[in-house]
Amino acid sequence: MWFFRDWSYDPLSQANPPTRHVHKRYFALGGLTLLFGVVAIWRILSPNALYTALDNYQRINPHPVALEGESTSITSSSNRAVVSTLYSDSYAIGVAVLGYSIRSTNVSARLILPYLEERVSANALCIVRAAGWEPHSVAFIPPPHHGEGVHPRFGDQFTKLNIWTFDQLGIKSLVYLDADTLVLRNFEELFELGFSFAAVPNVYGGRRGFIISFNAGVLAIKPSTEVFQDMRRNIATARYPPTEAEQAFLNVHYGAKGVRLPYVYNMNLAIKKRSSTLWGELMDEGKIVHYTLHKPFSRTVEGVSTREEEERRITEAEMREDGYFAEEFGWWRGAYNGL
Repeated sequence: MWFFRDWSYDPLSQANPPTRHVHKRYFALGGLTLLFGVVAIWRILSPNALYTALDNYQRINPHPVALEGESTSITSSSNRAVVSTLYSDSYAIGVAVLGYSIRSTNVSARLILPYLEERVSANALCIVRAAGWEPHSVAFIPPPHHGEGVHPRFGDQFTKLNIWTFDQLGIKSLVYLDADTLVLRNFEELFELGFSFAAVPNVYGGRRGFIISFNAGVLAIKPSTEVFQDMRRNIATARYPPTEAEQAFLNVHYGAKGVRLPYVYNMNLAIKKRSSTLWGELMDEGKIVHYTLHKPFSRTVEGVSTREEEERRITEAEMREDGYFAEEFGWWRGAYNGL
């Protein structure tokens, strides 16, 4: 039959060796080159690399990590302060609720509220005073380079650096809290820290692994006008990703000298998104919750929101993501109703 017929084998000429294996080697080499190229580009463009002092150390902070020449025990409540900020009327309710939650946990420190006089109304100041805050007018600190690269929501945030001048108000130790935080338990031990700066590691969505950068929504600092002046000199020349404004700058300024606090001092809602198990553990002794992903109050209203607007906003927040954060927004509602 035809398929049993003999076939003669003609060996290939040695002048034309097989190219199959050569092609495989070329493909493998090309793949590795592409992989290394992608990794190199990612390392160059990754904003997180700019946060670590190991990759981006800059000699812009000559001040000591630990306090020197004085006791770390600051017993007088007049020398301690809890500080937030108010840059527009839309945050007045949030700041008032925060103040109520601070006093509800028996924190005895002064409540000092830096605000921008040209942007905050007398009505808003009346509301925050009723919640226990001492309004303190500060100067606006514009973002460097005319705000180029800064997220629009963070254009005011360099003004926060004014809190380092509060040694001029007799404050030796302060805890800064963003207006979108709520105090659950007393945190006065933070005033006794023997370090000049402490904050909680940041948390992001997805699976970005270990993060050493910190979130600037809760800070424990020892104010110093000298440090403030150094910061002002370095804002425009230091290397940091501009999108996150003062938080990025502080991560560079204190990258090698800041103390990292446990998550209980800044219970970022992103933690619950990453690990509900960890969140459940934090709830047992959590001190401060941070409403990062969703706000319980409106940031866009003109003037101070009405009670009806605020009730609607809280309800909307409780229903977000199929009610995933309903319990946490219930805590805020409880403080709001207690005002």
